[in-house]
Amino acid sequence: MINKLFQITVVLILFFNVFSVAEDDQNLASFIIRNYDTAALPTVGNIEADYTIIEFFDYRCGYCSKQAKDFQKLLNNTDNVKIIYMEWPIFGDISDTAAKIALIVWQRYPNLYFEVHNQFMQLGPKMKKVSIVDILNKIDLNGEEIFQEAVGQKSNDIIDANMKLAKSLGLRGTPASIVNDSIYPGYLQYKTLETLIK
Repeated sequence: MINKLFQITVVLILFFNVFSVAEDDQNLASFIIRNYDTAALPTVGNIEADYTIIEFFDYRCGYCSKQAKDFQKLLNNTDNVKIIYMEWPIFGDISDTAAKIALIVWQRYPNLYFEVHNQFMQLGPKMKKVSIVDILNKIDLNGEEIFQEAVGQKSNDIIDANMKLAKSLGLRGTPASIVNDSIYPGYLQYKTLETLIK
């Protein structure tokens, strides 16, 4: 598996190098989301930062919860990074609903997304409807209404695109991150992040 991921990374980087001749202000992270409306992707941090992190995650993933804490610490300690969150609810069911809710929050109340994201992450595998609704209610949103709206969505274009992108990158699970020009499957410890964001 590691060899396959390495090969995919090499191919992507080689392809990126060809592309960068025409777009030398881009990096791999920017390149792979080129077909998205970037305003539709939850983004926190400094939009002019030198470092871009893209994270694929599921709210019920235990290691994603740990990653969320480290990303928050990173954002607190540097203003030279932006993080683009790719909702990838691979566990299905309530994970899918939570991802749809988070995207609704991003679309309507972008200043609240990061708070909702981090609180959902704290729920982890024990996530339930009542806890999701409670989080939303505590920040003066109508939790029940938003929950039902998310449940009523048969599909979500952003989530569908994220699923396809993750598959095309050969990702097998969450969390998975792209930091500028490199793909890192699995949990990235804060000490590692520090070495990558210099």
